[in-house]
Amino acid sequence: MSSMPPQRTGGGQGPGRGMSPAQGAQEAERRLGLPCFYSGQKVQGMFGCVACQLQIRPRQGAALPTCPQCGEMIWAYLEGGDRPVPEGEAAPVAPQDEQGRDVSVQDGVKLDGPSRPVSVEEGVKLNP
Repeated sequence: MSSMPPQRTGGGQGPGRGMSPAQGAQEAERRLGLPCFYSGQKVQGMFGCVACQLQIRPRQGAALPTCPQCGEMIWAYLEGGDRPVPEGEAAPVAPQDEQGRDVSVQDGVKLDGPSRPVSVEEGVKLNP
């Protein structure tokens, strides 16, 4: 078992192996709880290497590099506020319900109790 982050353990089988840079960034984001990006993306701000914690701030218009210290491709965004949108990518659209109202996502919400009954349905297709 390698001690390297999953996005650097290319080849083989199992979690984290053979990931694309985009998949590695998604996995690192899931693990760290911080917005993550991969080398080659043009995005502004302060970033930390997910493997060695080297911090960088790319020049205006420059793409994120491969980490010069350890060779990692995945960078965590270290500034607060909204998630930056890489150059050339569209900003994500907030989800909406059937009536066009914005939908929020919350973790750790209790669903039991008299005010929020829960029903479970099997065989429901989420994709049309």
